[in-house]
Amino acid sequence: MQSHTGWREVPCVECGAFVEGIAFVQRCAACQERRTARAARIARWAALAGTLVMAAWVYSRGPASSLMQWTAVAALPLTYVLIRSIALRVAMEVLP
Repeated sequence: MQSHTGWREVPCVECGAFVEGIAFVQRCAACQERRTARAARIARWAALAGTLVMAAWVYSRGPASSLMQWTAVAALPLTYVLIRSIALRVAMEVLP
């Protein structure tokens, strides 16, 4: 059975292995998994760094009331998730 590009097997753009079912300029499943894992690792570190910077900023400012303290504490995990998702997207676009 031919692939949607008309070829039975097409070389992976990264490793050069001939794989069935991918189009030209696409990666095989193994290369895509390695690339995703690398981007996730970069995103984790970026999110951790950004969250630590925010925590240091909140700690240095010293929220005046307990409500502001709880709001700042609740914002830290949200900051981590937001930065991680943005960094993952950017890393997937930028990585070769």
